Amino acid sequence: MKVSFLCFLLFCTTSVIGQIIPAADSLKIVSILEDWNKGWQTKDFMVATKGYSDDARFTNAFGDKCMGRDQIQALLQKVFSLSFVMAGSSETVSKEFQILGSEEVVVYSFVIRKGQEMPDGSVLPDRQTSHMRVFQKIQGTWLIKGHLISDARDKQMPKH
Repeated sequence: MKVSFLCFLLFCTTSVIGQIIPAADSLKIVSILEDWNKGWQTKDFMVATKGYSDDARFTNAFGDKCMGRDQIQALLQKVFSLSFVMAGSSETVSKEFQILGSEEVVVYSFVIRKGQEMPDGSVLPDRQTSHMRVFQKIQGTWLIKGHLISDARDKQMPKH
């Protein structure tokens, strides 16, 4: 696991468009992504939202929109209280960094969610979600300024 993580960091520091961010910055960004995952696993909305700016924009896969960390926390507090939504597990299968500049990075994460339920208790087929997060370094601290989640699914699949 540590070897693949280090390979991931090496990839992050040499982006596709040829710009470089220091490994320490990559570590800080990856730590924020890990906080999101940890928050979902432990149903702790405060952990999941630690890396958001006060004016962050957030849209989830269901079209719920929030402006600012406080609204994002309120939404996730509600979501985390819904047992059918929290059923199952998520696995991040890939992450890609797009370095826009020394203080702006976009991270694309692709996640498979297994075992999520509908309100009636029926289990949804595996969900494939994509997360696009815009990070900005503000006064030396990396924060999420925008987070868009999309849900790729077959149109024949039941809506959730």
